[in-house]
Amino acid sequence: MKILITGAGGMLGSDLARELSSRYTLLGVGRREAPHAGISMRLGDLSAPRWFEELLAEERPSVVFHTAAMTYVDGCETNPGEALRNNFEATRLVADACKKVGVFLIFFSTDYIFDGTKQGEYLETDKPHPLNIYGESKRLAEDYLREAGDLYAIFRVSWLYGLRGPSFARTILRRSRTERNFEVVCDQVGRPTYTRDLAEAFRILLGQGPRILERMNREVFHLANHGTVSWAGFAEVILKASGSAEAAVRFITTGQITRPARRPLNSVLSLEKAERLLGLRLRPWQESVVDFIAEYKASPEWQEVA
Repeated sequence: MKILITGAGGMLGSDLARELSSRYTLLGVGRREAPHAGISMRLGDLSAPRWFEELLAEERPSVVFHTAAMTYVDGCETNPGEALRNNFEATRLVADACKKVGVFLIFFSTDYIFDGTKQGEYLETDKPHPLNIYGESKRLAEDYLREAGDLYAIFRVSWLYGLRGPSFARTILRRSRTERNFEVVCDQVGRPTYTRDLAEAFRILLGQGPRILERMNREVFHLANHGTVSWAGFAEVILKASGSAEAAVRFITTGQITRPARRPLNSVLSLEKAERLLGLRLRPWQESVVDFIAEYKASPEWQEVA
């Protein structure tokens, strides 16, 4: 089986490449090289008309993982045109190409399509109402897939962190080298999710055989590590697990800070559907973050600064 990964040089894409390379033929697409040796790359702009369609017709993969996106939430808010081009227009072109060639598309969306006002976990059937441009760009992409897509599945993920690319967990670890006091919001709650765990879940999923794609087709799933926490609570665990127990986290509210993009207070996704229909259950985030810290501290980026 051949698998194509858009954004293969990014946080989720690179972990998918690492996890899937031993079993499948991989092709990466994106604007930067992938770090993993088990994947060949084609550099290009997904929002360029026909470029991806021609590539897809030439390579004929069985599955496309569409991880490429503009994920900097505040950057999306201050550059809405760029956000829509990368997150909606590019997805539209990818979806159209997959439909034309007959390739199954796995699209990654976000918990930020919800406004955070619900009491309790968000279901796949709850109506999206984004608070920011990032969430809106992903909602538009979801809507387009439902209206015009053929073979596809939508996976909403939340609070991603991994070895590559910017994330809250990496920022806290980097700052802990020189800082001992942190101010972090305590009234935004979600599910921190390690991209290596997501990648492993998809390796397990594809290992069930081709019929799993039929079961996934035209469905929306939520997938994340188990357990919930606030950003402040997440920071406390990261600092303690990394050996910076003397660092102090001051809990503040969302109203005490000013950022370009609004965030939902509650972005906890229900994970029941993916468990019931796909057999996917990711481990608790508290276990995952320990492994991430070990991975990051063993990386050249951390060692170069040490």
